[in-house]
Amino acid sequence: MPETDTRIMLASGALFDILDPEGSDFTLQDIAHGLGRVCRFAGQSSRFYSVAEHCVHVSRLVPLAHARAALLHDASEAFIGDVTRPLKALLPDYREIEARIEDAIATRLLSAEEHAVAGGAFPSDPLKAPAIKKADLAMCLVEARQLMPHAPGYWSSLPVDPEALDAARDVRVDCKPPEAATQGWLRAWHRYSHMLEQYPLQRAAA
Repeated sequence: MPETDTRIMLASGALFDILDPEGSDFTLQDIAHGLGRVCRFAGQSSRFYSVAEHCVHVSRLVPLAHARAALLHDASEAFIGDVTRPLKALLPDYREIEARIEDAIATRLLSAEEHAVAGGAFPSDPLKAPAIKKADLAMCLVEARQLMPHAPGYWSSLPVDPEALDAARDVRVDCKPPEAATQGWLRAWHRYSHMLEQYPLQRAAA
C-alpha cells in the first residue's frame, strides 16, 4: 500500500508538504490567496468574514515592528484551514503540525530583527508576540459582537486585555469578498515592508 501523500497543491501550482513545510515551496501570494478564502468562526458568522481581513485588522493594532508578524499570525490556516479552538485543544498532533508550519513561514518571510523584537534570540516565535496575542483576542471579541449571535456569557470567557479591547473597540469589519480580502492583505504586507525600510526597527517597536 502506498504511503499517504501529505502534499497539497497551492494556487501557484507549488506542492506544499504539511509534514515538511521547511522544504516546501510557497509564495506570499499563496498565503494571501488562502487566507482570503478561509472564513472565521468556522463559517458560522452572519456574513463571510475572511481570516485575511482579520489579520489586517490585528496588524493595525500592534506596533509597526510586529505588523508583518501580525499579518502572518494565522498564516498556517492558508494551508491547513481554520480549526476551532475547542477542536484544536483536542488535537495535539494538529497543534504540532500548525506550529511547524508557522515556524517555516516566519523563518522564510520575517527578518532576524523581526524575530528578535518578539523577544529572544533568532529564531524566536514572532507570530506569538504578546502584542499580537492581545490584539488577536481583542479583535475576536469585537468581531463576535458584530458577526455572531448575542451570547455575552460565552464570549466574555475570552481572556481579553482591557487596553487591547479599548484600542479595538471602534473597529468595523468590512466583510470583504475573497479576492478583495486577498488584495487588501497583500497591500498591507507591502506597505509595512516599505515602512520598515524607512524606519529603524527600534523606533518601529515603540
